[in-house]
Amino acid sequence: MAEAQPLNSERRSPVGLLGGMLVRPRRTLTYLNDHGRRSWWLPAVLAALFFVLPLAVGAPVRAEQARQAFLDSRQQIEEQVGQQMTDEQLQQTMAITASPLITLVFPALGGVVGMAIGWLVYAGGLYLAGLALGGRSTFAGMFRMVVWTWLPYAVRGLFRTLYTVASGEIVVNEGLAGFVEGPGVGPLVLKGLLGKVDVFLLWHLALLVTGVTVVTHLSGRKALLITLGLWLLMTALGLLPVVIGGVFAQQVGGF
Repeated sequence: MAEAQPLNSERRSPVGLLGGMLVRPRRTLTYLNDHGRRSWWLPAVLAALFFVLPLAVGAPVRAEQARQAFLDSRQQIEEQVGQQMTDEQLQQTMAITASPLITLVFPALGGVVGMAIGWLVYAGGLYLAGLALGGRSTFAGMFRMVVWTWLPYAVRGLFRTLYTVASGEIVVNEGLAGFVEGPGVGPLVLKGLLGKVDVFLLWHLALLVTGVTVVTHLSGRKALLITLGLWLLMTALGLLPVVIGGVFAQQVGGF
């Protein structure tokens, strides 16, 4: 019985783990690496919840925007089709455009699935890069760490929800994207890049660097190199559709 007490004292409650990630992230990540094998479900649920919640409270706003956008383009659509839309066709099209499937269900499912895939990709990339630089880790340990370091984005989702509830509006220009204006592929790509940059990204990257040092036992410099390198690669890949779409739109005269 005397030997069981230290083991019990190592156990931390979910609330304690969440608080630890806020005030003592390195100590908490070390504990999670040693004892938190099944604890990753907690940040995963929070990340998914606070991804969907802003979408849910903002769904009526997006539905109204979709209806207005359709009305603004109605004349152009009728010219392309070659006939005017009846009131019944107009109502049916607007109902489909602003339906919950379009404004909430599909974005929520796509976002949560994409987030889970992102965790796997990040964990795999960090795991392989860590091994290449002489680190010692397991994929499972890296995956748990990656999920836990996603908590800043859950906090961001909470703030977005509160903003939408308080103002009745949704966030349009995320991050630093509002500082970029003008037509062309360059501004479009720059806006997509700066839209990812905010205080929550910096918080996430700081946690990720700390987590990599804990899991792989590498130096802080190597962990920083691995983390920033993977983030830049993933960001560049994520911007490829923006580049392709911008080039295509420019060729057909959209700019």
